[in-house]
Amino acid sequence: MGGDIRVILVGAGRAGLVHGRNLASGVRGARLVGVCEPDDATRESALAELGCEHGFADPMDAVAHDAADALVVASPTFTHAEVAIAALKAGRHVLCEKPLASSLDEAYAIRETARSSDAVFLMGFMRRFDTGFARAAERLEAGDIGEPLLVRSTGRGPGLPPQWAWNVDLSGGLIAEVNAHDLDTVRWLTGQEYRRVYAVGRARKRRDLSERHPGFVDLVTATFEMSGDAIGLVDGACPAGYGYDARVEIYGSEGMLLVGDIRANHTLLVRRDGVVADPVASWRTLFAEAYRAEDQHLAAVVHGIEEPRTTVDDGVAALEAAVATNRSMAAGEPIEFDTVRG
Repeated sequence: MGGDIRVILVGAGRAGLVHGRNLASGVRGARLVGVCEPDDATRESALAELGCEHGFADPMDAVAHDAADALVVASPTFTHAEVAIAALKAGRHVLCEKPLASSLDEAYAIRETARSSDAVFLMGFMRRFDTGFARAAERLEAGDIGEPLLVRSTGRGPGLPPQWAWNVDLSGGLIAEVNAHDLDTVRWLTGQEYRRVYAVGRARKRRDLSERHPGFVDLVTATFEMSGDAIGLVDGACPAGYGYDARVEIYGSEGMLLVGDIRANHTLLVRRDGVVADPVASWRTLFAEAYRAEDQHLAAVVHGIEEPRTTVDDGVAALEAAVATNRSMAAGEPIEFDTVRG
């Protein structure tokens, strides 16, 4: 591959440390050289664990540092636009965690900058690197179930996201923070664009948070009409409590595909006294290999070995779907995507 690309991690939270540990433990063609995190204790802990040389409190210092060839942006959603745009303008390659940004204006600004930059921009949709999901996409491409007519995608998290994510203006809400992967999955597997959505959301488990944060929901369902007449169904919940749940059903004209399993290790114990399944505890466990493959893909794309499998356009499309879903929930009626897109 030639010399390793030098990567700085921006954001040392849960998702950030997944990428950081991958890069520190060995991604061919890449080397983690720094961590940017505003919280001093979190930053020092990450630097010690990951064995990095450079620590930054301000992401602009990380962008400007000579040690940076690429940045993995895993900081809170409302910081993504500033960091990604600055990095791309400085010629730094970017792998950005979902959702792309807090608003469509920010997302479009990232897209414009990415299109004019010589640097690589990859969107962090790790399902595309998961063996099961990738195999389903291959079977669809091969026509094994004919034309995809309906994609039903479930995404439920066991616990609440960080407090800042309860504010829909900062995070995009449940549908953006938790279900961005589902929104990408529907578009990816149907091969069609979003056209219309009708969504319903409720705060059923945490009504107290909806009183403090208007627009907060912990349960959502959305029905999408796609450009090629396929139907997409997304349901999300957080906190689900019982475990991490990511499952997809693709109903086609000639058959059906199922991807994902709530059972850890796909193990189901059946006895006379009952049925027992150990649920998946975390997305970090379920998609561990997918995240590693995603980080490896960053190095391979920068080195010119692979073509990008996720782009800024994928991030924009998922955020447009999240915004349209939120508008439909608020209005109580279907929303046309032509009224959302910029």
